[in-house]
Amino acid sequence: MKPINKILIVLIPLLVAIAAVAGILITRGGPGTTSPTTTTFSPRNASDFQLELFSGKTIRLSDFKGKTPVVINFWASWCGPCRAEAPTLAKVSKTFSKRVKFLGIVINDSQTNAEAFMKEFGIDYDNGLDTSKIGDAYGITGIPETFWIDKNGQLVDHWIGAIEEANLVQRTNNLIQ
Repeated sequence: MKPINKILIVLIPLLVAIAAVAGILITRGGPGTTSPTTTTFSPRNASDFQLELFSGKTIRLSDFKGKTPVVINFWASWCGPCRAEAPTLAKVSKTFSKRVKFLGIVINDSQTNAEAFMKEFGIDYDNGLDTSKIGDAYGITGIPETFWIDKNGQLVDHWIGAIEEANLVQRTNNLIQ
């Protein structure tokens, strides 16, 4: 066997393995979301942003300051962990709809795919595409990521990865207390 063939016999399976690992990380939203976690930080001013919603309306985060706490979830329709948490977000957002504004910000996706995802999971809170790098302003490392902003515009909590119902309810209750 020629030396080049021996190299190819080793190199090709190695490249396939690397591609498989990369594919897993991409579908999970990146290395920041392979295991759900929270970050520890002191409350700070949440970065204001403007978002065009799928409804055609444009909102700013500052529209809610002094009025309503906000839960922001960054997600995409192609993201496996986003699919896992979608029923939870749909359910909990309805529970808190009179006291908390839930807002979805869609990363690296199309409006058509995002709207189909929302219909599939019964998500009826406002969503829009991140066309102005809102995710960068919030320092997201992957998706899904969820942020809690109190009615004074302070970022008070953050969760990286798919969130379970009890955790989402607890953190949202903490937001309104």
